Amino acid sequence: MFSKYPILSSNNITQNPFIINIEDKEEYSIEEYQKIQEELEKKNVDSIVESLYSHDNRFIDLSEFQRRISRGFKQKIIDVSNNLLPTKNLYKIGNGGNGKNCIVSCTALTQNQRGNETDNSRHLAQKKIVSSLIENGYNGYVYLITGGFPNPSGVEIKYAGVPYCFKIFTMLEAHKKGFDKIIWVDAVCIAANNPQPLFDILYEQDTLISSINEDNNYKVMAFDKTVQLLNEVTGVAMHFDTYYIETIVFGLNFASTVIKNIVKEYYEMVELGWPFFSVFPEEIVLSALFNKPEYKILLDSDKEKYKSNKSKLKISEQRMSKEDATKNGFYFYQIDYSKK
Repeated sequence: MFSKYPILSSNNITQNPFIINIEDKEEYSIEEYQKIQEELEKKNVDSIVESLYSHDNRFIDLSEFQRRISRGFKQKIIDVSNNLLPTKNLYKIGNGGNGKNCIVSCTALTQNQRGNETDNSRHLAQKKIVSSLIENGYNGYVYLITGGFPNPSGVEIKYAGVPYCFKIFTMLEAHKKGFDKIIWVDAVCIAANNPQPLFDILYEQDTLISSINEDNNYKVMAFDKTVQLLNEVTGVAMHFDTYYIETIVFGLNFASTVIKNIVKEYYEMVELGWPFFSVFPEEIVLSALFNKPEYKILLDSDKEKYKSNKSKLKISEQRMSKEDATKNGFYFYQIDYSKK
């Protein structure tokens, strides 16, 4: 696979730097999760990040690139000493709706920050998504993964170190349980309104995605070699007007052949690992994929309902109060737990 791409072969790159040595299987024991944790903690790509960092990236600190790209290695997927074990829970909210709609989220138990500080804010925040959906009258399902790692086909766990790759994998686990219309929500978000209208869109269109369509400086957000590799893999030249995909809240119709094709190509990116070397790893990878001519049409809907609702997917606490977010029709509210 690596030899297909000149930017990799010319640099004698033959392996994914994030991959860990673990047997492929569908279920793992507590002891095996502990081994996975140990394997993750052995990995370090800081020197690679430093070698890729250039003058073009100077508007974002090197340490921020290192922090985000090392996210997978810094996560706690199991912590036996504190009695924190991986869990996967499926919740039926209200009457369950039509049984095909599911909101998903996945978070580590804790995240080790630089300076050995431990952050458990996402773990604590995730618990609030269910109650907020109940309060807003949602009828459907919620699937939450806490600790561990999504492993829908039994081959994904070895990629646990690939930064932020878990979102698509979590959605696929929900699809495996029989859900077709699936919305990812970051663990720091709570519902501000009933998200049913968002699912309605996924019955008309294959995506529910907010994108930034201009002034996207990929040379700042990603390393030059990352951008070159993405171009080689997808054929997309990443410019200022290349749509940028936001993934704090986004939805996909997994009954769609087109979405299945995108997911297949996403897996190739994960297997390579190197496309994830950027400050926004999964968003830039998905941006490259969705900007392919055969997929970009999914982002260019002219339906007014789609435009209106995707602009209301989420709003952050830094921009608006929770009460105003609800009043203004935003569906999810992103809380800044770092200040709590």
